[in-house]
Parts: sequence; C-alpha cells; structure tokens
Amino acid sequence: MKTRPITGFLACVLLAGCSEQVVFQQDAEVPQGKWSRSWKPQFSFDVHDTISPRDIFLDIRHTGDYPFSNIYIFASLHGPGGTYTDTVECTLADPTGRWYGKGTGFIFSDRFQAHVLYKMGNKFPHAGRYVFTLEQAMRTEELNGVIDVGISVEKAQRRN
Repeated sequence: MKTRPITGFLACVLLAGCSEQVVFQQDAEVPQGKWSRSWKPQFSFDVHDTISPRDIFLDIRHTGDYPFSNIYIFASLHGPGGTYTDTVECTLADPTGRWYGKGTGFIFSDRFQAHVLYKMGNKFPHAGRYVFTLEQAMRTEELNGVIDVGISVEKAQRRN
C-alpha cells in the first residue's frame, strides 16, 4: 500500500517536469473547419525574461480531408522591439499522401518551429506584451480540413 503515494508523487514530478518547458501555449478553433484568408488568429502573451532563449512552435490540427500535403503560414510577432515576420512551410504528408502528424482516426496534430526568433538571437529583446498573428498563405481563399491552429512558446532545447 505504500507504493501508491510514491507512485502518485513520481507522476506529479514527471508532469511538472514536462510542463516547465512551456512558457505559453494557446490554440484557436478555425471557424467551420475552413481557414479563410481573412481569419488571422492572434495570441497575446507577456514576456518578462529577456535573457533565456526560447523556441516558438506552430501547432496545427487537421482532418484527413485536408486537400494538400503542406501548408504555408505567415507568422508575425509584434512586440516592444518591433514586428518580425516569418513564412513557415509546414509539410503535413509524405509524397505518398501519408500524414506525418500524430493522431487517431481522422484527426492529426502537427508541430512546426517558427524561426521568427532567430532574427532576435532566439530571445525576446524587450520585456512586455507580444502578439503573435497567424495567416494562411496558400493560393486558395479557404482551406478546408484545418480544425485549429496555435502557438507554443517554450524554453529552448540545447542545440549542439
């Protein structure tokens, strides 16, 4: 019976350890599962630490009905130091049409790194409020099959 408290404690430590990397994470549901060119979700967050390096990831969930093997996204970061924009190509499927994303059934989740912070040395240059805006940059007015999009800001992983 003494193993239950120890097991519960270890589970809490592991979960806390995993979540320490995430500084900010938010998703926005795509209206009617069609990402219109006019719909530009924004994600606002405050930055206090300007010393530690960060990574920004784009999170995309889509259905198996998504008609392309990739998606281009304009990612803009506006903050106290100015506005930085990046064009991100997100490859969702291999050449045979098999989806790369994790998922079960008909819904797939993918994650892509936005390199917008590379222009700032992987750090936020100033403390303050930052707004991250996503815009689909495909050659079609509406993208069917995209369920939600979001961003994650995490502590940077060590790079060799």
